[in-house]
Amino acid sequence: MDKVHSYLLDWTTNSVKNRDLLAKKITGIEKGKDGFDLVVRYNDGKEVFFIIKPLISDIDGLLEKIGKDAHFTIITLNNKSNLDALVKSWKKLMGYRLLGIHFINPFSKLDKKWVIFPYTHHRVCDESSLGLGLKSMFEMVEQINEEELKARLG
Repeated sequence: MDKVHSYLLDWTTNSVKNRDLLAKKITGIEKGKDGFDLVVRYNDGKEVFFIIKPLISDIDGLLEKIGKDAHFTIITLNNKSNLDALVKSWKKLMGYRLLGIHFINPFSKLDKKWVIFPYTHHRVCDESSLGLGLKSMFEMVEQINEEELKARLG
């Protein structure tokens, strides 16, 4: 596992734990289980599978790993290339009811992440404004690519 992937895995794990500090619904967290980077189990029986991909150029390859009725989260870096991949694959992604995609930059001076659930977003938003809406969310977090993150990590 390279430095960037390892850092993003730790960042994601800490983020999940911090979101659960008050609710205390997490019953287990496993790294590297069943071919996923992270599996989080909750006391209501729900499992969320995390895939960490700094670059999401191969959306089809990712979609082969996930089921339409399970909770999946893709963690990726907030950059133009990943935004373009999202827009290009939108019609495929919106078919996954429980899929969330987190675009992150842990070092951003603005927000650190923005999150999209393509299925839900498609149901509640006007398709003609999709590009503008995604661009607005994208701009709330500073861009970063894998090389820049690697440099920041030293």
